[in-house]
Amino acid sequence: MYFVKGYSKGSPPGANCKTYWKPATTAFTQWGWQGKLHTVGFYTRDRGCSVTIARRGTDASLRTLGRALAKDIYRRYTSKGKSVDIVGHSMGGLIVRAALTGVQQKLPGWPTKLYVEDVVTLGTPHDGLSTLAGIGCSLAYGTRQCQDMRHESSFLDWAAQSPQGTQGTDWTLIGAADDDVVDDSALRMSASHSVWYPGSNGWSHGALTDITAGTYAMNYRNWPTPPLETQNGAAPIRAAMHALYWEKNW
Repeated sequence: MYFVKGYSKGSPPGANCKTYWKPATTAFTQWGWQGKLHTVGFYTRDRGCSVTIARRGTDASLRTLGRALAKDIYRRYTSKGKSVDIVGHSMGGLIVRAALTGVQQKLPGWPTKLYVEDVVTLGTPHDGLSTLAGIGCSLAYGTRQCQDMRHESSFLDWAAQSPQGTQGTDWTLIGAADDDVVDDSALRMSASHSVWYPGSNGWSHGALTDITAGTYAMNYRNWPTPPLETQNGAAPIRAAMHALYWEKNW
């Protein structure tokens, strides 16, 4: 199981993976998740990460980081005949998308195969950051990663829709109306499953990795069936675990 975090500002950039993912990893353990939980680092100042795929700055392209992630998964798992699940938050979901796109397109430098069974993305800008967030990211930081996350970027034009691992990959997209950094771009990629929190829950963009308990208004869809609504939807991290275990339980 891989947890891939999002963008960090700073010079050099970095975050504490253990803190970033603590609510999720604690909840997964309490809920009986079997297997290792890997938190992925890729920035120069990342710390507390159980897996380091790179030590780069925000100048590293998402394709570069995706290739590094694919190589790590191949070395640890695919080469041994084992498959993995992945949860990506924010930009982390795009890194996962890049990893699988390169394999699906059989690009040089990527593994020839990759076994990724399920992917869940939380607040990932699949169609680019919101207009204000995209402008702010580019003006404030002007980094390659900000450029990659802008609407209609060359990276997003390249990244496949719901890219598949060698044995097939089931994608679930999770987003929230409160997330003004990504908004409904979180759902703007073709996928088998989507979960949307329409209510005013007071969640920030980063809160999607923190909310593990409670029930919330939710719109969800399991393609090709029509979308459904419930007032008793699971919290984002619980919904993520449901997506990894089951096909339709939200």
